[in-house]
Amino acid sequence: MGDKSPGRRPGDPLASHPGRQPGEPRDERSDRRPDAGLVDAADIVFSATVRADSVAFEEAPSVAVTFSGEPAHESGSGSRRTGLPEHVSEGETYRAVRVDYVIAARVVADETPAPDEDDP
Repeated sequence: MGDKSPGRRPGDPLASHPGRQPGEPRDERSDRRPDAGLVDAADIVFSATVRADSVAFEEAPSVAVTFSGEPAHESGSGSRRTGLPEHVSEGETYRAVRVDYVIAARVVADETPAPDEDDP
C-alpha cells in the first residue's frame, strides 16, 4: 500500500496519485488536493479520509479554510470526493461516499536578515 517513489512516505496523502507530479494538471472536477510538490515540501500536512455508506444534508454546509500568520507561508487545501459532489443539495441522499482531504503548509523563510540589536 502507498507509493514507493522517491520522497514518498507510507500513508502519504497523495500516494494514490503516483503518476501526478508537481505542477502537472489534474482533473479539477474530482481532485482539488494540493499538488505533490507542496505536500512534499510542507512543514505540516494534515490528511483525513471519511467514508459513509450514505449521507444526507438537511442544510447545505458553508465551509472555508483560511491560512494566516507570520512568517509568510505557502499553503493549500482541498479534497478528492467520490460519491459526493463539490456542492451538495439539501435533502438528497448520497451513497458510497468517500472524501480524502489534505491541508498542507510550508513556512517561507524571510530572506531579509534581522537588524543587529547592537547597531544604533
